[in-house]
Amino acid sequence: MATQPADSAASAAAVTSHWYHDWHEPTDLVHDHRNFRVPSTHLHGHYNASVSPQTFSDYRYKVSHKRPVYRKPDAFLTYLLSLSVVRPPVPYTNHHVPVRHQIAHHIPVVSHHFPVLPQKDHHNVNGLYQHQLDHHFPGSNHLDNHQPVTHPPNKEIYPGHQIIHHEEISHQVPVHDEVVGHHMPYQIKQPIQHHRVPEPEPLERTGPFKIWYYWNQIDFAYLSPEDREKAILYGDFIPENNLPLGLEVWKDRLFVTMPKWKTGVPASLTVIPKVPREPSPKLVPYPSWRWHQTGTCDAIISVFRIQADSCNRLWVLDSGQITVTTDPNQICPPKLLIFDLLTDQLLTRYDLPPDQVKKDGLFSNLMVDIRENDCINVHAYLTDVWRFGLVVFSLEKMRSWLITDHLFFPEPLAAAYKVHHLEFEWTDGLFALALSPTDKYTQDRILYFHPMSSFREFRVPTSVVCNETGWAMTKHAFEVMGQSRGKNGHVSAHWMDKKGILFYNMVTRDSIGCWDSGKPYKRDNLGVVAQSSETLVFPNDIKIDQEERQSVWVLSNKLPFYLYETLDKDKVNFRIMSAYTDEAIEGTICDPKRSSFDTYVEYGGEEDCY
Repeated sequence: MATQPADSAASAAAVTSHWYHDWHEPTDLVHDHRNFRVPSTHLHGHYNASVSPQTFSDYRYKVSHKRPVYRKPDAFLTYLLSLSVVRPPVPYTNHHVPVRHQIAHHIPVVSHHFPVLPQKDHHNVNGLYQHQLDHHFPGSNHLDNHQPVTHPPNKEIYPGHQIIHHEEISHQVPVHDEVVGHHMPYQIKQPIQHHRVPEPEPLERTGPFKIWYYWNQIDFAYLSPEDREKAILYGDFIPENNLPLGLEVWKDRLFVTMPKWKTGVPASLTVIPKVPREPSPKLVPYPSWRWHQTGTCDAIISVFRIQADSCNRLWVLDSGQITVTTDPNQICPPKLLIFDLLTDQLLTRYDLPPDQVKKDGLFSNLMVDIRENDCINVHAYLTDVWRFGLVVFSLEKMRSWLITDHLFFPEPLAAAYKVHHLEFEWTDGLFALALSPTDKYTQDRILYFHPMSSFREFRVPTSVVCNETGWAMTKHAFEVMGQSRGKNGHVSAHWMDKKGILFYNMVTRDSIGCWDSGKPYKRDNLGVVAQSSETLVFPNDIKIDQEERQSVWVLSNKLPFYLYETLDKDKVNFRIMSAYTDEAIEGTICDPKRSSFDTYVEYGGEEDCY
């Protein structure tokens, strides 16, 4: 329960309390200028300190449920009067504020596990980076991206979703009556004055790529220095064991995953601002520290890849497996989590059925198939890299099915890797996925795929894999594409833009490649966008954002050296960079303006061992 201001506003609230109960449940004033201290009995071992609530220029009541009942004029007039006593009303842009009881109330957007910094007009998911915004940076709007919400996230908007109430998590982590920080799951935005702000300068450049972030070692935004020291002392945080692997870009947020390859990884899903304000920021656990508490399978366990869709949702594939490299331990079933990025609340959780999870498997990648912003009829494709399977999940049906094919298996000739001086063997199967634009005639899409240990590309129409009962009768639809990428043509991720240009990472060649899907898939048509033995050492993940002018984003992380040697903490080991897609392909064979004059027959010709 929030403290009350020591001014006339408090007395006004007290005077009007009798009518306030007439039309909805009691409410509290959200903000206060005074410092307050949470009783030590409420912190359960966490650092106890005076907390300064954020200075907020707009005092308003946090209405938890219904709007005023207009049949009771006395109550409504008194309500208006109380607002005028607190502060003269200000214009707002949203005609409907979603109600509190329709969201997962047990997972506060800002909890006592996370530091809260002063902010003025907007609520931020974790309280950090609030003023680090640039309205003219590509795709920027505001860091927390809480657009005006015109409807609550109920069944009318998300009929395929079930709003999750995490009773289990609330039992594992006590929910306090007093929450440190400000809890406003929805905000009312004020008009923003736009000013031309130049695009920030990159830290480095690699070809067309601009490097925005780099780290020697990863650190996290703990509640206090004491909490960080305690985590290190107990082995919950071992800096050298944390390696970023996957990324996703959504408006002004940049999400980074941290699989639990080894012990000492405190959070597996994090967020930082897309617009950089420092080169090596501390990572903020998403959606809060509470989601990363151990001891319950309702928490986020270990995430490799994620994806944001056009319906403002973040899809998270949680492998449920820890200590992957040392002693693989499947402590929880693999699950799919879907978060509403406008509220940072969980919309849907789906546990994979036991018959689709093979022993010693590892679910590590996903691809979300959404058409024309249809937020219900959506499919997600999930890969089992160690047991060579593809699970197709239907959001509308809330069910999934397992697909198998021999093309999902690794190739023996591609199981040997060499990155600089380091040689090793991986027998990883189906991993990388990409989707073509929707065909305007057939309304179908092509799912491109290949095993991690493979030099070839494969494809299948999505209409085949989305047929739960008919896919097995159309096995001929799973096809090999043209030539291989050649020796050391390992690719761990690829993504296709709106124009049909495929970008992919060549992890054993320190480079980023491209292919125009309007040309045959042959080595002469595979271009190189960028190459660097310094900044692109094992470019592990690649994504293309959803902006009007799209950018390709890359995360490089030196994964083999992390697994088999020791990363030098005095050198830069992890980088995040981006390039506009049109600039990246300029001058390469991937440019659609460059014709490909050849008579190559896709499945004929000379023997192609690679």
